[in-house]
Amino acid sequence: MGGCGEVTCPEPLSAVDGTCREVEPIRTGEPKPDAEACDGVDNDGDTEVDEDWPELGKACGGVGECVAGEYVCAEGGMGVVCDGGGGPLAEVCDGKDNDCDGLVDEGVLAVKKEVFADLATVTRVDGGFLVARIVADQLQVETYDTRGDRTGYHDEIVSPTQATFLESDASGKRVLVAVGEHSFHVVEVHVDSELTPIILETRALHGDWFQGSQMEGFPAWGVYHPPYHPRVVASPPRFLGYRDLGTFALNPFTESDLSGLTQAPTLATGVPILTMFDAAGTYLAWDQGDNVRAAILRDDGVVALDIDIARGHTPSMAMRKAGPAVAYLQSEKLHLSELGQATLQCEAAGFCKVAFDAQDLQGTPSGPTGLAFDEDNDVWFLMAGTQLAVVGRGEGGAVLKQAVVLDTLDDAPGRVDVVVSGGTAAIVQAADSKSALTFLGCF
Repeated sequence: MGGCGEVTCPEPLSAVDGTCREVEPIRTGEPKPDAEACDGVDNDGDTEVDEDWPELGKACGGVGECVAGEYVCAEGGMGVVCDGGGGPLAEVCDGKDNDCDGLVDEGVLAVKKEVFADLATVTRVDGGFLVARIVADQLQVETYDTRGDRTGYHDEIVSPTQATFLESDASGKRVLVAVGEHSFHVVEVHVDSELTPIILETRALHGDWFQGSQMEGFPAWGVYHPPYHPRVVASPPRFLGYRDLGTFALNPFTESDLSGLTQAPTLATGVPILTMFDAAGTYLAWDQGDNVRAAILRDDGVVALDIDIARGHTPSMAMRKAGPAVAYLQSEKLHLSELGQATLQCEAAGFCKVAFDAQDLQGTPSGPTGLAFDEDNDVWFLMAGTQLAVVGRGEGGAVLKQAVVLDTLDDAPGRVDVVVSGGTAAIVQAADSKSALTFLGCF
């Protein structure tokens, strides 16, 4: 008993009129349900369990090098976590998607450079590259591996003609090197599985390809001025370009020899007078007025499926399994369009007029352009003068993975070659009598 009439009662009894009694609690409504927690219990009383986390039990991770796991309830029930998965790591140059963003080796490709005091061209071969150079009075061919290192294998012949340009292309073990200035020759090279190059044959083109004046007292002239120079294509094998200032022509030949080069060239009347052009396989692209046009060039000289593909100029072409693609310049931007084989229209799921400007590339892009595709990694290498862009494919479209300025030469290049072998890109920039060879890859 407490003082002054107060009664102190032990729990659970209550003081009522001075005595201790058990009192029934007064009910004012249903108890308020708890908020749902991720704990395998129906906390909010709606007969559903963990309904706020529909991803629960589903796979997580698994992109790139990340190991797939399963979403489970987090400790404390406030959400879910990925259990059993391997998380992203910093991207390194190893041909893997280490950071699990769907891209491989982005922004981490290394660069190797060297400069030649002479003309050079580069093309891809299985397991590496072949570089052809005019050194003094010789045409030299040597091979590099996909790390950009010399193999030590080479071959040479006395240059068959005075040369102000070199052009090359390859198909399998066969490499074709075009050389010339006022007259032209094609040199065939075989590269074996050990990357040993062997010069097999040299063939002069028909006299109609002579780019000069034979009149006494008149200087010899040539239409060679990069990128107006002729091209050689290994598959299908052909030599094409301007046989004179106004006539575009081609000489098809066979997979087995170069004899077709000695025949009179076949005229292609659908290509305008002296314009910048490029070729890949049976496809041809050129600028005409303010437009870039593309077509299929047949061996009989017919220019088929001739269409405008974009506003622009200074095109270059490259092949991928799905069809050709064109890089070009327009409004101080470098553009890329992937085209269908049969239509030469932009593909619905491909890149169409993708553009990169000076801010993207660390400098204003200018001609000439070059283009190559890395089929294994689904990556494009685009070149414009000294600007190189490495472009991958992300969920939102084109992704600029890396931009590199290649300004090794003192003068702006007049010609660029871009090729890819084994995930490594090789680029030759030629200016006057000097050339720069650059490799971009995982070294």
